[in-house]
Amino acid sequence: MQEGDYTFQLTVTDSARQRSTAEVTLIVQPENNSPPVAVAGPDKELTFPVESTTLDGSKSQDDQGIVFYHWENISGPNSVQMENADKAIATVTGLQVGTYHFRLTVKDQQGLSSASVLSITVKEENNSPPRARAGGKHVLVLPNNSVTLDGSGSADDQGIVSYLWIRDGQSPAAGDVIHGSDHEAVLQLTNLVEGTYIFHLKVTDAKGDSDVDSATVEVRPDPKRSGLVELILQVGVGQLSEQQKDTLVRQLAVLLNVLDSDIKVQKIQAYSDISTAVVFYVQNGHPSTVIKASDVSRTLHVQLLKQKADFLLFKVLRVDTAACLLKCSGHGHCDPITKRCICYQLWMENLIHRYLNDGESNCEWSILYVTVSVFILIVVMVGLAWFCICCFCFAFLLSGIKHRSTEHNSSLMVSESEFDSDQDTIFSREKIERENSRTLINGSVRNGVSFNYSSKDR
Repeated sequence: MQEGDYTFQLTVTDSARQRSTAEVTLIVQPENNSPPVAVAGPDKELTFPVESTTLDGSKSQDDQGIVFYHWENISGPNSVQMENADKAIATVTGLQVGTYHFRLTVKDQQGLSSASVLSITVKEENNSPPRARAGGKHVLVLPNNSVTLDGSGSADDQGIVSYLWIRDGQSPAAGDVIHGSDHEAVLQLTNLVEGTYIFHLKVTDAKGDSDVDSATVEVRPDPKRSGLVELILQVGVGQLSEQQKDTLVRQLAVLLNVLDSDIKVQKIQAYSDISTAVVFYVQNGHPSTVIKASDVSRTLHVQLLKQKADFLLFKVLRVDTAACLLKCSGHGHCDPITKRCICYQLWMENLIHRYLNDGESNCEWSILYVTVSVFILIVVMVGLAWFCICCFCFAFLLSGIKHRSTEHNSSLMVSESEFDSDQDTIFSREKIERENSRTLINGSVRNGVSFNYSSKDR
């Protein structure tokens, strides 16, 4: 229907063919259309840098409905770009420091329109540096070797964009960071060792400003350290099941003559590709006290050296104290691998105590004193040897003189005997000669033979 007056006539007829009519007039007037109302939204104040902002004209109204939207930049820097400028909600990018005015124009079906202006002010950022909060001091007692450092308390007015945890150069190198958390607000650490760790947290905001705070982790020794025993078994760590571990504990309890519940396994870890280290301690009594590791390892040594070498479920490669507990006489330190003392300069091991006593490694002897003692011993031994040689030579000389004196006396005795024998011979000869002379004389007298005696005949 168009605008104007319309007349309609109604005719009715009954069965007697009687009729009646009536008319009605319809007036079509032009519609009462109201113009639309454009609403560009409240003014905005932004801080540079800003990536983008939205222009929202969805609250614009019209009694017949809005069919047309249009956004345009009417003032301000010309570096902006607009997306969806012909829709109720548009996006503006590339804003710089300054004041912008954007106009929204809307139209209804009848072509009626309305406009609204939005002001956007972009200010230079008044940035405050961030504040780092690393989490303060933490204390761990082994065997607990894991800790979490929470840096999420760090703050910045514009927001923190990066976290970085840095280990101090004087901290122990041992210890692992879990899941790359050294670039996150919360740092997770494990496998820490005895000592003091310092971690520095550096936080950075969007402007590049940064701040640093430090957290300290003190790892204290295990109070049961003196009782920990390390048992090295010839089996891969992945092949040792929980059931086999329970069996091993029962076997150790039999060897040590204690209850199964008195043996506490603290740690099982790989020692090599084909061996496993089982660290445990033994307690007894009420209240329970931990038995010294040296006593436990010594007892196991004795038991395994007997007919029980194959008593355990796996072959034993080594049994020793888990920690090196040697004092090294205060002149050295204990090697945690070999469990032997490494002596300081000018000190050495007491070999007598090491090999003839209890076999404990030590650093009791001073190399200077040992050198002087050995030198004195050599001098004394050389002196004794020289004295013995001199005594032997003197005794040899005395025996030689005595032998010569005996020979001289014997010679004199022999000479006297020979002299006496000669005299006896002479006397006997003279006697015989006298007797012969008398005989001859007597014979000569009787026979009338003359006799002449001469000394030559004697």
